[in-house]
Amino acid sequence: MSEKKEIEEIVEECCAVFRRRQIEGSLPCAKRTLDILRQIVTNKRHSTAAALIDEIRTVGYRMQVARPVELAIGNMVRRVLHVIREEAKQEEIDESKPAASAPSATEDHPRGQGSGLLTQAFKGRLQMPRGPSLSNLLDDPQIFSATLAPIAEGAATERGPDPEAESQASARPSAVKGQNKKTPANWKGKHEVIESINELIDELDHIQGSITTQGVEHIHANEVILTIGMSDTTFFFLKEASKKREFQVVVAEGAPRYDGHLMARKLADAGITTTLIADSAVYAMMARANKVLVGAHAVLANGGVVAPVGMHVVALAARRHSIPFVVLVGLHKLSPLFPTDPDLLYNEFKGPADVIDFDILGEAFTQQQQLHEASTAAAHPSLASVSGLDSAANPLVSSSGPLLASGPVASAASLGGASTFDVASSSGLRWDPLPGNVHVPTPLFDYVPPQLISLFITDMGGRTPSYVYRLLTEYYSREDYFLSREVFGKDGR
Repeated sequence: MSEKKEIEEIVEECCAVFRRRQIEGSLPCAKRTLDILRQIVTNKRHSTAAALIDEIRTVGYRMQVARPVELAIGNMVRRVLHVIREEAKQEEIDESKPAASAPSATEDHPRGQGSGLLTQAFKGRLQMPRGPSLSNLLDDPQIFSATLAPIAEGAATERGPDPEAESQASARPSAVKGQNKKTPANWKGKHEVIESINELIDELDHIQGSITTQGVEHIHANEVILTIGMSDTTFFFLKEASKKREFQVVVAEGAPRYDGHLMARKLADAGITTTLIADSAVYAMMARANKVLVGAHAVLANGGVVAPVGMHVVALAARRHSIPFVVLVGLHKLSPLFPTDPDLLYNEFKGPADVIDFDILGEAFTQQQQLHEASTAAAHPSLASVSGLDSAANPLVSSSGPLLASGPVASAASLGGASTFDVASSSGLRWDPLPGNVHVPTPLFDYVPPQLISLFITDMGGRTPSYVYRLLTEYYSREDYFLSREVFGKDGR
C-alpha cells in the first residue's frame, strides 16, 4: 500500500473490501482493522487524546457498518479506544502529581560564619515565614504577607537581575508561537498507543497457538470428542492434543454447507480416529461422547455465543445427556453487546443453492412465470391475442380453460405472490398445491445461550460464561460499548 495515499482513501478502500466480503473470518478482519487504526494514529496529527478518540471512533463505526456481522471489527476498535483512554488517564495522573519540592530559602541566603539555622533563629537573623494553620486561622491575613514579603524581596535583591535569562525568556514565546503556526501540536501519548496496537497485532498472530497448546490439559486418554462442521481452531486444538493423547472424534457433517466432511478428512490425515455422522444423528451419538468441542463466531456480553448454524441443537443434546459443552474462542471475538441490543446484527442469509439445486430453482421460476401469464390471459381474454397466449402456444392452458401445474417448486423468495393465486381462483383455474411458494432460508449462524455452555477456552486460559463481565471491564471502556451512539448522538441515530 503506497504511503502517498491519504488516510481517507485507505479507510474507504478497507470499507469496500469488507462490503465485498473479500476478507473472510474474524481473525483476518481484526488484523486489517488494527492495521488501519495504526496508520491513522501514526500518520495523522491530533492535539489531544479526545481528538484521537473521535477520529478512531468515527472510522471504526464506518468499518463496522461495512461488515456488521463481523463483530471482531468493532471489538478491535474498542480495544484501541480503551488503550487511548487509559493512556490519557495516566497522563492526567502524572500531571496532577505535586512538583518536586523547590530549594529551601536558606540556600539563597549566605549563612553566617560558623552559625547554623538554629543559631541564626535564636539571634533573630533568620525570619521564618508563618503559614496558615488551625492555631492562627483567625489571625490577620496581613501578618502572613508581611512575613513572607521580606524573604522574597531579600532573595531577589541578593540574586539580582539576570539579563541573559530575561532575554531568553522573552525570545522563547515568540519561537514557540512560530512553531505552532507551522505544524499543530501532537499528543505526546501517541507513542504508547502505537506500541499497544503493535502488541495487539502480535497477540492476534499467536492467539491460535495460545489456545491449541491447552489441548493436552482438557483432553484425556480414550475420550470420545464430538464436534460439528469445520473449525480451524478446533482442528489444531485436537491435532495438538493427539501428540500426547489417544482419543476418538465424532464429526457431524454441518449441513447445509457440509464442511464437516473437510473436518473429518483433515482429522483422519492427522492420524486421529474419526467418525462422520449426519446432523440428525447427533442426539443418538451424544450418549457415547465425553465432551463437545466447538468453535464460535463471537461471544456476547451475557456469555452466549454466536456460532455456526446447527450449534444450538448440539448444545441442547449435550445438556440433555449432561455432557460438557466447551467453546474454543479467542478474546478478539469478545463483544460487549447483548443479544437484545438493536445495534447487534449477528446473522446473515446465504443463497438457497446449498439446500436446493439451481436447476430446480430455474424450473420453479419458469413455471411461476408461465402460471402468471396464463392467469393474466384467463382474467383478460382480450390480452391473450396480444401476448400470444392460447391453448396451442401455452401447454398450461387447456382447451377447456383449467390450469394444471405440477412438479417441485422452491425458491428463496416469494414466487408469484398471493395475487397470482387470487386471479387464478377468481377465473376458475385449478391451483395445484405442489408448486406453491416454498421459502428456502439459509441462516449462517445460531445463538447458543450461556446456560448451555460449560466452559470457554480462550488464549488467556479457561473461563466460565459468568466470568465474561470481568473480561469486558478489563478490555473495554463502558463509553465505547455503542460506537454509533457516541458518534451520532445520545440515541444512536
